[in-house]
Amino acid sequence: MKKQSSIRFVAGAFALLLLAPLMTGKGMQVADAAPAAGIIVPLYTYPGGTWDTVVKTKNNHPAVPIVAIVNPANGPGGSKDSNYVSGIAQLKAAGVVVIGYVSTAYTSRSLTAVKGDIDKWGSWYGVDGIFFDEQTNWAGGESYYTQAGDYAESKGLGFTVGNPGADSLPSYLSTVDVVLIYESPGLPNLSNYVSWGSSAKDQLGMIPFSVSSLPTSWLKDATGFIGWVYVTSDGLPNPWDSLPTYFDDTAALLDGGSTGGVPTHQLTVKSLDQTGNPINGMWMEVKQNGATVSTGYTPLTLTLKDGTYTVSVGNYQQIIFDHWSDGSKSSTKSINLSSNTALTAYYNNGVVTSPLSVKLNAGKTAALAGTSITFGASILGGTAPYTWSINYGDGTSSPYVSASTISKVYNKAGTYTAVANARDATGKTATSNPVALTITESTSTLTVKTVDPLGSAINGYYTTLWQNGALVGSAYSPTSFTLKTGQTYQLSVADYGSYVFDHWNDGSTIRQKTVTLRESTTVTAYYKTTKVTLTIKSVGLDNSPITGLWTVISGAGSMTGYTPLSYTANSGSQYTVTMGEYQNYVFDHWENGSTSKSRTITPNSNTVLTAFYRQ
Repeated sequence: MKKQSSIRFVAGAFALLLLAPLMTGKGMQVADAAPAAGIIVPLYTYPGGTWDTVVKTKNNHPAVPIVAIVNPANGPGGSKDSNYVSGIAQLKAAGVVVIGYVSTAYTSRSLTAVKGDIDKWGSWYGVDGIFFDEQTNWAGGESYYTQAGDYAESKGLGFTVGNPGADSLPSYLSTVDVVLIYESPGLPNLSNYVSWGSSAKDQLGMIPFSVSSLPTSWLKDATGFIGWVYVTSDGLPNPWDSLPTYFDDTAALLDGGSTGGVPTHQLTVKSLDQTGNPINGMWMEVKQNGATVSTGYTPLTLTLKDGTYTVSVGNYQQIIFDHWSDGSKSSTKSINLSSNTALTAYYNNGVVTSPLSVKLNAGKTAALAGTSITFGASILGGTAPYTWSINYGDGTSSPYVSASTISKVYNKAGTYTAVANARDATGKTATSNPVALTITESTSTLTVKTVDPLGSAINGYYTTLWQNGALVGSAYSPTSFTLKTGQTYQLSVADYGSYVFDHWNDGSTIRQKTVTLRESTTVTAYYKTTKVTLTIKSVGLDNSPITGLWTVISGAGSMTGYTPLSYTANSGSQYTVTMGEYQNYVFDHWENGSTSKSRTITPNSNTVLTAFYRQ
């Protein structure tokens, strides 16, 4: 798929901002004056403060391309949200490219459903493109994403991104404009991605999370071969529900200082004892090229320009410097200041250090598959600061972090034993007590109801549930199925008598409905009837019954007779009802106030008309 219209779209979005010529080819490439890469941010929050931050950052760094992925409800949702309409308009007005989230469930979701979401994104929100989540990364899925991407482009949503969340195959680069080859906690080892060196960088992206501070060096290396990046300090279970404090700093770094002037950053120096308690008033000196820039007592915060500095700390009486937070032992430390930086000096103050130990705590030891468990660790002794990691017992481990908690989602039922490993500033390690965890299968309830066009229940309609071509269960409505959470099923309802399936509660008119069960859910099938009963009554002005007045029904069918008269009509067809008069019974009006003896009606359900007579 050669998506030339997509190229033109991205070019148009950024040409005025970059003031640099665009090269031909798939995606977006700019001249040397352009930023090192663009930002592609999963903006999975409701329009408000985080959206305003993205707009502000775009205004601060107009040369940096920013793509925002918006996601109201695992896709466009069941109805248009006016706040999303205005929020997306504000993003686009600032120059942010907005693309809409569409789940593909690794090709198990039907292309019909995917195209339905694309249509909603285009008609409801006018986004610039589509984000295809859960993209496959094995051979054989390319045709699915080519068709999905071509359809998005045909609807004017020209910028497409595929997200396998992991390393992929080069063959997928022809299916969408950008492929995200990393979505995991921590920074990836870039040496594992050298095979992509020959690919166009603007077709590749990475979105690591659980990164506590701006990874300046990593970003500079990564943007040598990828064109789209986003890094956040947020973590599981949802790393995309906030922005990192260093979001604007990321844009500034990619901007390459294009905002003018020499950037300045804050350097903060603190001093602590070996147990992490503050020791204030320790002398420190900052130099650049051998010249003293500043002196003072800890804690101290300085505003300095980009550059290389040395920071030296002194001793006082029995309080003797031991190490920096990175474990280095020299009291003079060299730093390359390119972002806000905090240094911590640790001191011995005569206190005997006890051996390093760690105790692992789990927020819960029994949970449903697919739900999150939060772990904490109590670390004592050794030399602060500490980092720790968890062996989850399922063949995976977390990276070493300094955070107070680590969260894990176990997706498969079973019994697991988790163990924490702690490491102090000198490199000493300790292993915790084991914690046994029991994970059981998560289930949710799918409830199916059937109603007539007015929403009134009509029961007893045959309902079948399938998965991957195999029948899971069948029953008569209303009914409920208890199913595995997170899995995808196909639901179908049958017709009976004069009632024919019309649509589902989400507006879909396809009888077989695909449902991905993430929580207990109710779906409603609406039926229309092909036959309805049209009843004509006649009454006096005091509402007392009058029988035997001549009535003529004409139109899609015809009938004559005397009131009260019942006629089986075709639903949705038009009929004219004309009332006669007899002796002193003179027609006065219908129950709707009309004074004409002839009345036209199109019944869609059983209907009663009442003619009022005077004497």
